Amino acid sequence: MLSGNDIAPAFDIIGRAKAKFAMKTALNIGDAQRIVAESYREKRAEEAESRYLRPLGWTLAMFNSPSSGAMPNATRTNITYMLQTYSLTVSLLIAGLDASGKGHIFSVDDEDNRGSPRRHDIPGYHAIGSGGFGAEYMMAYRDLSPAMPIREALYYVTEGKYFGELASGVGTKTDLYILRFGRSATRILPKAIEDKLIKLCQKLEPKELGEKGVEILNSLHGKHMDTIPKLQRKKEGKEWAITAKSDDLGRRPRVVGVARKRGGVASSSKSSTGRGDAAR
Repeated sequence: MLSGNDIAPAFDIIGRAKAKFAMKTALNIGDAQRIVAESYREKRAEEAESRYLRPLGWTLAMFNSPSSGAMPNATRTNITYMLQTYSLTVSLLIAGLDASGKGHIFSVDDEDNRGSPRRHDIPGYHAIGSGGFGAEYMMAYRDLSPAMPIREALYYVTEGKYFGELASGVGTKTDLYILRFGRSATRILPKAIEDKLIKLCQKLEPKELGEKGVEILNSLHGKHMDTIPKLQRKKEGKEWAITAKSDDLGRRPRVVGVARKRGGVASSSKSSTGRGDAAR
């Protein structure tokens, strides 16, 4: 799996890694991590060389040789800094089974750990990209673990992706595969994902405040709470909106709830007060 602002380098990285994998009769997790990280660093060095040295007629080998001593120190120091800090903006997430049938998952990117692999066998899941935080939160909330039955884990992974779609740049198309030792990968058909799994996500997602919820919130009272306008539900078009009732001073603070839409969030939050009133 891959993500990033520029995913073009990923294809060369994956191609190099696959070629190195093919030279192995059996892969262990250590070899897999080393090969992917090595391929990632090779691609980064290649791009840095192309950007900073090739225009000068130099290569990395020439720059690292004694002949680079002919460069002014300031120029050499500046180029060295640019080479050392150059980063790829692509993240890789790799999952698979070793020769014993044990599953592993690890990630490689420059944003985290500077291109060195990071294993995620514990907790047994990981997510990358702009939707990664939302996806990981939901999987952690569901206590996803390698010991969980496959069908249950399948739903929680889908749910993580579904909530990850709230982040900008995350598409709604979802690919799902199940990997099992000694068997071909099982692909979940797109129609099954949309018609069954995504609909289940929508059914179980957090709901807007209903009439009962508004009643509970309005029941909160006390010396200071009683100065806060109570809520009311109003129909605005086809949607229900929650607004604050006018208080005795004529101020009308107003909050419209968040509407969940596939592929993003449509939200609106407005607060208005009378002259001289401070909104905090």
